[in-house]
Amino acid sequence: MKGRLLKLWRWKPIRRAMLLYLIMRFGLSLWAVLALVVVPVETGPDKAMRPYLGSEPVDEGLVSLLLGPWQRFDTLHYIHLARYGYEAGTHHTVFPPLYPLLIRVVDVLLGEQYLLAALLVSNLSAIGYLTVFLVLAEREIGSVDAERAQIYAALYPWAFFLLAGYSEPLFLLLVGLALWMGQRGRGWVSGLCSTLAALTRLQGGVLALLLAFEALRARKFRLWPLGADLLWPVLPALASFFFLIGRAWAGIEPISITYATHWHHASTFPWVGMATNVRHMIAGTAHPTDWFDFLVACLLIVLTVIAWRQLSPIYALYMTLAVLFNIPHVRTPHPMCSVGRHSIEVFPVFFLLGRWGSRTPWLNRLILYPSIILCLYLSGQFVMWGWVG
Repeated sequence: MKGRLLKLWRWKPIRRAMLLYLIMRFGLSLWAVLALVVVPVETGPDKAMRPYLGSEPVDEGLVSLLLGPWQRFDTLHYIHLARYGYEAGTHHTVFPPLYPLLIRVVDVLLGEQYLLAALLVSNLSAIGYLTVFLVLAEREIGSVDAERAQIYAALYPWAFFLLAGYSEPLFLLLVGLALWMGQRGRGWVSGLCSTLAALTRLQGGVLALLLAFEALRARKFRLWPLGADLLWPVLPALASFFFLIGRAWAGIEPISITYATHWHHASTFPWVGMATNVRHMIAGTAHPTDWFDFLVACLLIVLTVIAWRQLSPIYALYMTLAVLFNIPHVRTPHPMCSVGRHSIEVFPVFFLLGRWGSRTPWLNRLILYPSIILCLYLSGQFVMWGWVG
């Protein structure tokens, strides 16, 4: 057992992932404590501004410094789901079940420590994601560029959500594993990982298109003879379908109504949310995160077009599907709400940036310095109950 662990540690992807994770974990935890000490803010329950949704605030003793700053926003929705399950007429029913289920399982082992359970699942997933990221990046752009890309991914302004009680790190781990296993010809493992991704975040269902494209490309786009390799791509779509059917069977309203009623969120054409956001920016009513969301969306669109020329088709297609899923919405009061955070899921963009940044020193600095500054700003706002996506 000891020999296996030592061998695993000697594997460069896991070693680098652990090192980056520890730097992120220590640095952001220290920053969170410092932010709350230097700028004291009210962190007690408030139904409108600080909804704890039935959880007790972690605000006493040493644990309040380590865990308390991460007891925020969607983390509390996931914990509520882990505790009580799906209830009609609540915010929480838009979230697929895998992440809250894992929180519940880990909580059983810890004994009524839901916040710690959520953070453990997310943080272990983050380590796994950074590991698989490097494996995929080395295959795509080479070792040196991949290491640079991994640093960019870890320092992305919203990357602190990888360490929070959110489903993004688990989703990214599963997507990365699906792509890796697909590249190794293990279609059934790829299909399983994609299915689990669809049960983690709604956009996981579009992985069916990704797997279907890869399967057809391997067949040189011939459908006959039919085989299991054409079955695996169906699984993530079925997972999303059965999640929606399960909600209906439980007496929960359609998910579009939940979004509209509780989240003030509606799906629309991509340009509608962007145009609304521009009007807010011109009128001077835009929140700082509205500016960030708009700029990230514009950058992503440009880089996705470039990806079709410079990356493998599978990554370009994944980026296209992710952008088309995340941008076409409008929400009140933030028209492009959470585009910046959700864009962390478009991880092949860092392959492009890693390739360019390792060759051009000024571009490397242009990527790194603003990323670090924005990550500190956004994570500081987050721990002080400020909206950042």
